[in-house]
Amino acid sequence: MTDFASDPAADPGLADACPRCGGAFHCGVNDAVPCACTTIHLDAAQLAALRERYAGCLCLRCLAAVARGEPAEPAEAVVSR
Repeated sequence: MTDFASDPAADPGLADACPRCGGAFHCGVNDAVPCACTTIHLDAAQLAALRERYAGCLCLRCLAAVARGEPAEPAEAVVSR
């Protein structure tokens, strides 16, 4: 049996890959309830930088990092596990 707590990338619900960090996550844009990303505030410049670099959604960890002022393009990609 797969232990999703120790290996979240093995969770079939985490079918998306964050283009910023490469980590597995679930994009909730098409879910019945609002996606958790709607709780993260990004200003217009941050949104523009993300849209310029990425075609899809980012994981919550990367969105929170950008909201804190980290660059849209990380210095070194880190796969979250």
